[in-house]
Amino acid sequence: MIIDNARPTNVVKAFGLIYPDVLRLRGSVIRISFPPVLLMTSYGVGIAFLIREYPGLAINMTVLSLVSLVLSLLLVFRTNSAYDRFWEGRRTWQEIKVTSRNLIRSLWVGVAENSIEDSVHKRQAMKNIAAFAISVKHYLRDEDGIEHADFDGLLSPEFRLQCATHGSGYNYGSIPVISSGSPDTNATRMSTAAPNGTPVYFAQRINEGWERHGDIPLPSQLLFELQKFIEYIQDNKLIHVQFYASLLTTLNNLASLMGGCERILSTPIPLAYRVHLNHGLYMYLLVLPWALGSMGLAKTIIFQFIISFLMIGIDSISREIQNPFGYDANDLPLDSYCESILVELSYALQRRAPKSLEVAENTLSQRPADNKATVTASASCVAVASAVTDADGI
Repeated sequence: MIIDNARPTNVVKAFGLIYPDVLRLRGSVIRISFPPVLLMTSYGVGIAFLIREYPGLAINMTVLSLVSLVLSLLLVFRTNSAYDRFWEGRRTWQEIKVTSRNLIRSLWVGVAENSIEDSVHKRQAMKNIAAFAISVKHYLRDEDGIEHADFDGLLSPEFRLQCATHGSGYNYGSIPVISSGSPDTNATRMSTAAPNGTPVYFAQRINEGWERHGDIPLPSQLLFELQKFIEYIQDNKLIHVQFYASLLTTLNNLASLMGGCERILSTPIPLAYRVHLNHGLYMYLLVLPWALGSMGLAKTIIFQFIISFLMIGIDSISREIQNPFGYDANDLPLDSYCESILVELSYALQRRAPKSLEVAENTLSQRPADNKATVTASASCVAVASAVTDADGI
């Protein structure tokens, strides 16, 4: 996408030369609107020749002036509706960027590391945050799978294996179920008892008609992985309760932002409005040369071309920006948004976290008997740091 800076100069620089915006083709809708404009202009030329031979066929221009006012209001409403969708998409993606940055920074600073396993899980969760933003980008562009190049180094081998084995049918976790061949499958759910006599209930999976076996999007799968990590660090006392609640709120915000993008993508401009607008637009352009014909052949051709170019161009702009998540020149630069998140992720992973595995630097006050243990602990921490560094694949 072409993005103007805060102080646009209305010029384009190319090949060492400076061109004004009026000469710019990339980012315009000329390629989209030119065929119908050419068709309407050619039609106007034919009508102009006909009226020159039969002047009585010309109609009064006053009638079209009223129609043009109504049509202009419809076009303005159409364009504003499309731009609202574009602006909401831009605002939503900015919030995705900010929320992802905050979550990466919060995990890097606030989650303690008591073992190598904690360090590996923590860094993988930070990568999953960046992978979530990238997966939303591909999801909005209807690009399935995890084989895209921008996923390299972000997804864990276990997650890739799970996706390759089960496709998008995400495995929410192993739940013990009663075998369907059990004689009393529908009679009881209690299969055994704990040593203290407390009954243990197993989940029973019964086909009740409401179950669905479709695929879920990759961003939703990554949200499940992130919440599993949050539960892991809470269960292992690596964070305090208030921080746990804050992380869940941030994760829910990411899910809401994804839903906002889905709302934009799955809620097009109503079909009846679009069809009626196009009917009115082309009916107006078909009648227009009958009113312009009395002005002469040359003026009819010029005005028919200009009016067709303006009105069809406005309609083309609204169609161009109503879905801001694609690859067109006027779509949002989703790749650069995701790249900025990866830059901050790399910054965090290349530095030692405040609560990473380490020993106290001030060992001078320790007793001589503790020096040997301190040296051993320091060597262990160096080995741990090396292992964690090797585990980061970015």
